[in-house]
Amino acid sequence: MQSAEKWVNRSDAWTPADDERLTSLVLQHIRRGSTQLRAFDAAAAELGRTAAACGYRWNGVLRKQKQTEIENAKQERKTFSRNRNPLGAGIQSSTAVGSSEPMQDVIHFLQVYDEHFQRLKEELTQIQLERNSLLEKIEQLNMQQSPTHHPIDAPLTPEQLVADSHTLFAIMERARRLLSGDIAKLETE
Repeated sequence: MQSAEKWVNRSDAWTPADDERLTSLVLQHIRRGSTQLRAFDAAAAELGRTAAACGYRWNGVLRKQKQTEIENAKQERKTFSRNRNPLGAGIQSSTAVGSSEPMQDVIHFLQVYDEHFQRLKEELTQIQLERNSLLEKIEQLNMQQSPTHHPIDAPLTPEQLVADSHTLFAIMERARRLLSGDIAKLETE
């Protein structure tokens, strides 16, 4: 089982607390007669994982370990359904009792989902700011690396102006000598 040891060191590995929370949510949904898909959605919002990852973990690992608890939850659901709807009870009373729990589940799910959404939105904003900052740095570095980069708008110091003037005059003097045929003076320089 060398591959199992590999997964223990992963930073996104499932912790026992994650497994317990996923198990409790799935068992709650089984007790209430809800689907496992809804349980995976609720677990995903709460654990910060995808519903597919929660389903994969449940079906691949936890379900086999929790068979007795699953059977107990199914029995509780059957018992709860029988107790909630005795033969003499009206349909309206069972509907009223049954509708409050799913409504609370929906409200809780939406609150958790909204918190998760807000966190993701903040992360996205932070990442976009960081991206823009890095793009600006890249552009600055590209400008510095460019061989044709001349800071035209940068003011020259008096020393730079004098040095540039001397260089320009020296070039012009050499060009004049070349044109006048005074090559001997050029060779001595």
